[in-house]
Amino acid sequence: MLYGMEEFEDEFGLVKKEKLNITKVVIVVACFLVLFIIVFSVIMANKNKKNNDQLQAIVDNKEEQTEINDNSEQENLTPTTENEESQENYEDDGKYFGPEMQIPVHDDLKFVPVLNENAQSLIKDIYYSDEKQVYLTFDDGPSKDITPQILDILKENDVKATFFVLGARVELYPDNLKREYNEGHYIANHGYSHEYSRIYESKDTVFQEYIDCENAIKNALGNQDYNSYLFRFPGGSSGGRYNQVKIEAKELFKNYGIAHTNWNCLTGDAAGNKTREACLEEMYKTKENQNSIILLMHDANDKSQTVEALPEIIQYYKNEGYTFKTFYEIFK
Repeated sequence: MLYGMEEFEDEFGLVKKEKLNITKVVIVVACFLVLFIIVFSVIMANKNKKNNDQLQAIVDNKEEQTEINDNSEQENLTPTTENEESQENYEDDGKYFGPEMQIPVHDDLKFVPVLNENAQSLIKDIYYSDEKQVYLTFDDGPSKDITPQILDILKENDVKATFFVLGARVELYPDNLKREYNEGHYIANHGYSHEYSRIYESKDTVFQEYIDCENAIKNALGNQDYNSYLFRFPGGSSGGRYNQVKIEAKELFKNYGIAHTNWNCLTGDAAGNKTREACLEEMYKTKENQNSIILLMHDANDKSQTVEALPEIIQYYKNEGYTFKTFYEIFK
């Protein structure tokens, strides 16, 4: 019996030792979990603070611009001689460059989009206007090779366009974005990733995509005061499986003076296998008898057909007596 008792005590002691080791493991894992939760909470708090600061900056800028507009109307301010001379230089050659063709004149004039409370209504009016006007727009850039070729064609034809850029691509090719801006084109927002499942998870993720793209633009331009105020929803602003999220996002954008636009004419270059001839045919077909055109094209790196078709597209609208416009017409 004595032997059996010792054996029992040995077994009991072994079990007790194993339980003690398991307890230690549980304690260590729990400590790591607590530490992870603390670190994660700090990171999320900082991120939320950053987002709130960005949203507040939009609100502050909106209020500041409204105050400036009110003061200008009340005081009937007249421009100084210096401003008049700068404006005269800007108008003389019809371009956005100074004498050395390096420093954009619009930098001196603070040539950045200005909040317009009526922007959404004015954009809607474009689609119903009888004026012969065309807004050339390019999505999904900037790209390494295609964007510079498109900019060369636009420059050769003395035509301005609007680029709806992706934040992720802006970070890859900031110099091409700066060139777009420096040559007088409008830089608008197309979100950061172009990943539908990521963008349209909720209205807040749509807005976060907008903010992330805006930050990429600001950093590339080296101008934290730049706000595009204009968003193009990937896939369009309505319809499809994400329609409800888009409706909610549009209401959220409205609170911050952010407008959106689609298109009423396109080349169909979103399909990678489109030829130059097919792009032109699609453009003629979707234009139909409309006078006021917002033309959708793309400047991603696989859109060589857009480069090939663009000179003829521009010449067509010139021959038809169209005026080429950008969304500076609205946000000015």
